[in-house]
Amino acid sequence: MVAISDAMATALQAYRLGNLVQAEWLCCQMLEQRQAYVPALHLLGAIALQTSRLESAIAHYQMVIALEPNHFEAHGNLAIALQDRGDWEMAAKHFQRSLVLNPNHAPTHFNAGNLALKQKQFEQAIAHYQQAIVLNPNYAKAYNNLGNALREKGNLDTAIAHYQQAIALAPTDAQAHNNLGNALQAQGQFEAAIDHYQSALTLQPTNAEGYFNLGNAFRMLEQVEQAIDHYQRALALKPDWVAAHNNLALCLQEEKQFAAAIAHFQHAVDLEPQDAEAHNNLGVALYEMNDLDGAIEQCQRAIDLNTQFAEAHLNLSMALLAAGDYHRGFREYEWRWQAQDLQKPSLPGVSWDGSALEGRTLLLYTEQGFGDAIQFIRYVPLLAKPHHILVECPNELLRLFATIPDVQLIPQGSPLPAFDVHLPLMSLPHILATTLETIPHQVPYLSVPEECKLQIVDRKRTPDSTAALTSESLQAQRLDRPLNVGIVWASVSLNNPKQRKSYRNRTAPLATFVNGLAHLNVELYSLQVGAHAADLTEHGFQHCLHDLSPQLRDFAETATAIDQLDLIITVDTAVAHLAGALAKPVWVVLPFAGDWRWLLHREDSPWYPTMRLFRQDAPGDWEGVTMKVLQALQARLSDEHSS
Repeated sequence: MVAISDAMATALQAYRLGNLVQAEWLCCQMLEQRQAYVPALHLLGAIALQTSRLESAIAHYQMVIALEPNHFEAHGNLAIALQDRGDWEMAAKHFQRSLVLNPNHAPTHFNAGNLALKQKQFEQAIAHYQQAIVLNPNYAKAYNNLGNALREKGNLDTAIAHYQQAIALAPTDAQAHNNLGNALQAQGQFEAAIDHYQSALTLQPTNAEGYFNLGNAFRMLEQVEQAIDHYQRALALKPDWVAAHNNLALCLQEEKQFAAAIAHFQHAVDLEPQDAEAHNNLGVALYEMNDLDGAIEQCQRAIDLNTQFAEAHLNLSMALLAAGDYHRGFREYEWRWQAQDLQKPSLPGVSWDGSALEGRTLLLYTEQGFGDAIQFIRYVPLLAKPHHILVECPNELLRLFATIPDVQLIPQGSPLPAFDVHLPLMSLPHILATTLETIPHQVPYLSVPEECKLQIVDRKRTPDSTAALTSESLQAQRLDRPLNVGIVWASVSLNNPKQRKSYRNRTAPLATFVNGLAHLNVELYSLQVGAHAADLTEHGFQHCLHDLSPQLRDFAETATAIDQLDLIITVDTAVAHLAGALAKPVWVVLPFAGDWRWLLHREDSPWYPTMRLFRQDAPGDWEGVTMKVLQALQARLSDEHSS
């Protein structure tokens, strides 16, 4: 008969070589000889733990401890099994007991640190990892996990240093490279992060997490095609990964591949029906395909799952408003302060609730873009008389808004006079219960300030008052003078990543916009301001248009220019609102999925009677929608010629 000690040595050797079946059989044989043989019981616990038989592992370790209460390794290993079963409280007690019995055992400190990290007890985790490193200065995994704990605490620089030390000790540790990449990405060092993600994938080419993280880094660098490729690789390895489906869909949205994006968002929702964010993202994608019913359903589902999901409330408001449900839409729009990067001013007093204003002063303040302020300032004359109304607005709007009677204007940032109640301007439709039928649509509600002397057009398309007004002379004068058309082709460039998509949707290629117009009997005036005003020179169009940008110092000057023109053609910018508010003919070129205020499938606007809307037939189709504008302009010129 083989001595039990020899059999134990053989079992341990088999275990170390990965021959778990032989090791387990040998242990069983030994226990037949000696029922309470602790080494065999302990090894059976290890084999059960390694093969995910947690209850068996726990039972064997408990038997060892019953026989040898001071068996520190059994306490430590029992703690690991209990942790894996989710019994963290008991696991912590056995780690503590193991370390009392042997405080100098580095692996137990390491494992206790892992449990503390899972419990988000970061200080305790850090202490255990640091002690493991003191006991074993070459403990690469302890450096790596210490980096994880430090990163969770926000100590990125220190975390990076520990990941680097882990890699120095174990250059082939793919997880350390991946973790270092995550820390570098959190610092915005995306190129360096990519290097380490790629190193991790070289070492472990079937690691879906590495491809996913690479996709995230490329997405942050706005290298969308690369991001898509790596998300697809991650999903090839892990097809049911919700986050990868979600992020891939977000990139496909950026590329205007909306059908594919919707498919991946839908897959994410199918995999995680309780994931509010997935429902919200699907709702946004459906909105971008003009499926307002679907968008409303998905955003509402997100809210049902998380009633405080501000972004879903805001997205729901956009879909409701675009569908014309202003009652619900403007109510949901009040969530914008929690969902967007808006800073609601801290003001004394209370928000106005729509109650009677007699004897009280109301402060209204502008928010978001200039176009928003111009659109909603229409409500102020309805409130102003006989009440005292203050309006705080940017300097660029001061002279223009000064044309509104019975209102006191306050430059933004200036000390505020006394007031009783306050309200952001864009909350007025909600407070006043605006519906499609009750929009204050009378125009003009703004006018050109008298002090503005800007003269841009020498000859208007109006008859010469000094000439004999015969039908022949009237027709000759009309035909002799080109149509004076103001154009704007680009929205204001934004640095906020969340708003870049809106910017791209509202910016048309200048060449597409101008080439057709330049061949018609029109005189073109650029009302474009900001960085895109330089597009004229960069693209060689400076001789085709009159560049008014140097003279347009504020919206009063822009209003003066618009007033002298016959027609404004613009993308969705503040100029569209200004022309509409001045009751000037204005044609607005919209993306496939336009902003909520332009509703859906309409060529007119209930907000501006003199406005005509031109919509893309497919996402990103600027050429097609520009052709619609050119055809309409040719028809107008032909009508004038034949009249």
